[in-house]
Amino acid sequence: MEKKVTAKEIIKDMEYLVKLLHKEWERSGKTKAAVTVQLSDVPEMNSRMAEVISDKQKLLEMQGLTFKQSMELSKNNFVLLRLMKKVKKEEEKTNKKGLDTEFMVELDKEEYKLFMEIVGTQEG
Repeated sequence: MEKKVTAKEIIKDMEYLVKLLHKEWERSGKTKAAVTVQLSDVPEMNSRMAEVISDKQKLLEMQGLTFKQSMELSKNNFVLLRLMKKVKKEEEKTNKKGLDTEFMVELDKEEYKLFMEIVGTQEG
């Protein structure tokens, strides 16, 4: 006898799937590029990233996004978070040393693409 799947079970399964995707998206992939960031450029870079976050938040609040659009936006947000964490970590290391005026950040393909869209600097 075939078991009927209820809407409640489908929702529970979808929530589980999205949770797994979020875990996967939190992990950075293989390093594909390294960018050099000047300490003096960090405030402007942070400002640009904050603007992107604000724009994405507005998109998330929009009604009528398809499931696919919602998932793409969610993935993009996780990539942005990874990127911001890496930049912040390297900035803090550099500030602790107190000697350097720049630092290098290793990025995977997705992070690098997003970095170039937001900051538009040359790789190191």
